[in-house]
Amino acid sequence: MSEGQASSEHEPLSYRARLVGVLALIAVVFLPLVRYGLVYDDGWTLRSNGFLRPGQFELALLFSPEAAARHVPDAFRPTLVSFDALSVWALGVEPWAHHGLSILLHLSVCGLLARLLRRLGVDEGSTLASVALFGLLAIHAEAIAVVSFREDLLAAALGLAAMLAAVRGIQTPRWRPALGWGLAAMGLQALACGAKLSAAPLPAILLVLAWLRPGPGCAVLARDRTRLAVIVGLLALGVALALAQTWLVHGGSPYGPDNPRILAQRIGLSPVLAASVKIHLGYLQQILVPLGLSPEYVDRGAGWFEPATMLAGACLAALLVAAIALRRRWPLASFAVLGWMLACVPTSNLVGLPNMRADRFMYLPSVPLCVALAVGLLALGRRLVTKLDQEGDLDPPRAGEDLRAWLPLALCVLMQGSFAVAEARVYVSNTTLWHEAARRAPGSARAHALLGLEYSGAARAGDHLDDEIAAKAEAACRTAQQLDPLYELPQLCLGSLAISRKDWTAAYEHHARAVELSVDRNDRPIAALAQLALDLPSAWLRQHPELGDRRHLSRSWLERGLGAYPYSPELHAAAARVYHRLGDAERAMQLYQRARSLRPDRWETVAGGVELALDLGDAAAAHRTWWAEAKLLERADPATRTRLTRRLAAARTSPGFSLLHSLLDPGVFAHAP
Repeated sequence: MSEGQASSEHEPLSYRARLVGVLALIAVVFLPLVRYGLVYDDGWTLRSNGFLRPGQFELALLFSPEAAARHVPDAFRPTLVSFDALSVWALGVEPWAHHGLSILLHLSVCGLLARLLRRLGVDEGSTLASVALFGLLAIHAEAIAVVSFREDLLAAALGLAAMLAAVRGIQTPRWRPALGWGLAAMGLQALACGAKLSAAPLPAILLVLAWLRPGPGCAVLARDRTRLAVIVGLLALGVALALAQTWLVHGGSPYGPDNPRILAQRIGLSPVLAASVKIHLGYLQQILVPLGLSPEYVDRGAGWFEPATMLAGACLAALLVAAIALRRRWPLASFAVLGWMLACVPTSNLVGLPNMRADRFMYLPSVPLCVALAVGLLALGRRLVTKLDQEGDLDPPRAGEDLRAWLPLALCVLMQGSFAVAEARVYVSNTTLWHEAARRAPGSARAHALLGLEYSGAARAGDHLDDEIAAKAEAACRTAQQLDPLYELPQLCLGSLAISRKDWTAAYEHHARAVELSVDRNDRPIAALAQLALDLPSAWLRQHPELGDRRHLSRSWLERGLGAYPYSPELHAAAARVYHRLGDAERAMQLYQRARSLRPDRWETVAGGVELALDLGDAAAAHRTWWAEAKLLERADPATRTRLTRRLAAARTSPGFSLLHSLLDPGVFAHAP
């Protein structure tokens, strides 16, 4: 072997190749997510959100109060809604595709973090270490595994891109290109905050970065204070634009003062803020040592003079004081603490949130902590290697060649990655998720109610009701109701169970109570009420003469629901079934077609349309749709398929039936996508 060949074999990999390797490792760890289903709010934000479908999406609507009036999901996050509309257009609603997209978003955040660190002068080794630690941090499992939580990933990606553009603008010598970068940063910042306001503190974080100068490339940030002020001002303007959109849509916070889900509306802001102090110390522990992670936490207030609150407050205050006092000696550690605290402001419960605590809230705030921890672990490894070599009288290796220096970081990344994989498995399905949530947070009414709904659905098998599973469902529903009597989900849980038991009166009363307690997402309860109204016993209606007769009651619910939820496919399909039962075939067909355009993948709508066509005597349209949608109708339950198969077979025996006519007929949904 020649000397040239030997030297080339030991030549280190390029930085870009090593970065690709780190990103590939992160992708491999999270790759099993593509086999997971849709959980949490995934169905509500993707499958049941007709606004995302081609022909329904209107960008201009997201900048008017009409978006809130029509109950467009996440209307105060126009970037997220637009991104979801594009993803549904490109990928459909297949779970594997959207999980893959979430993994790609996470990798994009990791790549942008690497680019930003290199722009700030961080060395290659520390950059790769930071990306590896951030990419496999266990507390990120929730944000990556749940499709409807990719708002955190999207906000982080756009926010880091805005920071990168801002830094380039400050570092550019000439004003004209600097302003160009500043305007780009403003636009990216507005888009980031339009995905989630977790990106709002980035202008303040940039100021802290310029003040502390934790990296060799940070010194230039404060060299021209006028330019720094202009760029930070443009970033702040991006935040203001996102806030203005929220104000246009909701006239203030989307979680208004009349929202009973906000704990501060029930017990006051002070106890919530006291509890938030303990929550944020808990976040810090979970980032450093991933114990206590959970898909669900119970919202509780606290007292300022409770020992736990005082201890947590003292710890956070000590961290803040130490970060300021030691800023010159350890600027990176100071920046990690101050940057994390600033990034936590949007989720510090100063403004009411439906969830006081969630693992996903720490996705973007964990960035400065990951960088400082990775750099610290590398420094620790190098010191240990130097000490071992000195004790062994060995010549110290040249910088960057001894892999032993990476051992502390590798152990930390291995620990974090292992916990991340284990935590991600919780989100494989809704049943697994809510089982685990109820176990880890036994005081959560939501966890027990949704577990009860899962049991209730599993208890129904055609016309048969599994009494054992139904008993489990009732126990979970009752537990949820005891934990929070003013929460709508326990009522929906009990209402669903009553439907399984064909107790129409109890089902109607529970669903009506749920609508009374809830401030939004009432389309499905209203759909159930409109159908249940037609089955209410006469004796019960006589006790409530103010409701009118069945037909009037059912139509009044539909009128209310269709006006408030024009993008709900389930509500339109339910309305079609109601009008079908009432004998208004034309209106029923219009509603089935509308439901189909809002959610083309829903087999129940197609089956309802086929049955309506058969009732109208249009066997050709029924057969054409049955054959054209054969793959979709394979998902139908056996009872529905058997009933329709028999009816179609009977229709083919009619003297007027023509196979050729059926093949040429446009079908029930001729104009649907």
